[in-house]
Amino acid sequence: LGTYDFGGDLTPAVATIGGATRIILKDNHYGEYNGTDQGPFYLTMLDDALEQVWQYQSTETNSCARQPDGSVTCTDDHPHGFEWCINAPAIDANGTMYANSEDGNVYAIGADGQVRDHLLLDTALGAAYTPVALDREGRVYALNAGRLYVVGAN
Repeated sequence: LGTYDFGGDLTPAVATIGGATRIILKDNHYGEYNGTDQGPFYLTMLDDALEQVWQYQSTETNSCARQPDGSVTCTDDHPHGFEWCINAPAIDANGTMYANSEDGNVYAIGADGQVRDHLLLDTALGAAYTPVALDREGRVYALNAGRLYVVGAN
């Protein structure tokens, strides 16, 4: 038995990474918990004793939107970052975790807690708490602004 004092919003995923059980969760903290107006917002990896392995903090401050011509426009309007808006992250066989954020991006974060890549899907409208899924070909399925995106497809 053990405990982990997470933020105000927890949705775990469990995976075996390098032979070890890992629990990965969104770890959003809101003002009522830390005395600030919002944040910090983390993705956190725990070991099987519920000890923290790493945390990745949302630091993006720009709200961005993909324009019809494919260009991206941004406004710096989130000084505390964005919350992680997922039901649960998806984890591939190498331990890379995929999660979408209220900033409109889907992130790939390695088993070491470092961002491997991110891709702006579009402005997150209403930031629904949606799942991220993987298929056996390694494609990432993410929802954003009422659309299903498939990342990594040929």
